Amino acid sequence: MILSNAMLVLEALARPEAIPVNPIARWEWVFPIVETLHVLGFTLLVGMVVVLDLRLLGWCLRKYPVSHVAKSLSPWILTGVVVQLTTGPYLFSGDPTEYVQVTAFRVKMALLLVALIFHFTAIRAASSPSRDSQPLGWRRPAALVSIALWFSVLLGGMWIGNL
Repeated sequence: MILSNAMLVLEALARPEAIPVNPIARWEWVFPIVETLHVLGFTLLVGMVVVLDLRLLGWCLRKYPVSHVAKSLSPWILTGVVVQLTTGPYLFSGDPTEYVQVTAFRVKMALLLVALIFHFTAIRAASSPSRDSQPLGWRRPAALVSIALWFSVLLGGMWIGNL
C-alpha cells in the first residue's frame, strides 16, 4: 500500500502538468467552502442593499434620513462586494473555459456589472445627504430597479448552480 502510494506520488512529480496548481481543482472540499463564502458574501451585500432600497421606497426605517441609513450600511455593502470580488474569481478559476461557455454565467456577470454600476451611481446619488430634505420622488423607481437588478443577479447565480 505504501509502495503504491509512493509510486503514484513519484509518477505525479515526474509529470508536473498533472498536478493541479489551483486548490479548487486539487482538493474536493475547497470548492464548497469557497462557494459557501461566496453565497454568504452575496447575502450580506444584497441584504444590505435591499434594506437601503426599502428605505428609499419609504417602507422601513422611516424615522432615519436616507443618508444616515446609507452611511450605516456602507461598510457592510463594501464588505459584501469585497467578498464577492474575491471568491467569485476564485470559483471561476476552477474551470474558466467551461464557465465562459455557459450562457447563465455570462448573463449573471453582465447583470452583476450593471447592478454594481447602478448601485454606486444612481443609488449613491439617491442616498446623498443633500437629498435628505427632498421628497423621495425619482428615488423610489430607482430603488425598484435596484431590487430587480440584484434579484436578477441572484437568479443568474442559481441558474449557473443548476447546470
